[in-house]
Amino acid sequence: MDQEILVNLGRVVYVNYGPEVGKLGVIVDIVNGKKVVISGEGLAKQMISNKRITLTKFRLPEVSVGISQRALLEKIAAFKLQERFSSCGLGKRIQKQTVRAGLNDFQRFKVQVLKKKLGKALRTSINKNRQAILAKAK
Repeated sequence: MDQEILVNLGRVVYVNYGPEVGKLGVIVDIVNGKKVVISGEGLAKQMISNKRITLTKFRLPEVSVGISQRALLEKIAAFKLQERFSSCGLGKRIQKQTVRAGLNDFQRFKVQVLKKKLGKALRTSINKNRQAILAKAK
């Protein structure tokens, strides 16, 4: 059930570069093959290059070219865009990255130690059960 994610009106985008980085917007107009006009919560209506946005799987229904900012914000609120985005894969990955970027040296060290412990536990478990694992594989 792979759906194609295309640049079209109402497509929700994540701004990945520039002064508006980290914000969600909706495509409200297509200028040409390389630029679109986006708008959204905390995001003024602006023209932006396709290189600076990441398309998401979400699409707001019934978004037209001349939609007002107020009407668009109502549609975004009714669609519960922020909740949906934070529960999808891209949203979760971005949340993980922001948490990881906010760690201090000691917290990064604790993560490293835990990864080593997990790897050791996994290796010992596999080595203990090697014969059973190989028997199942055949």
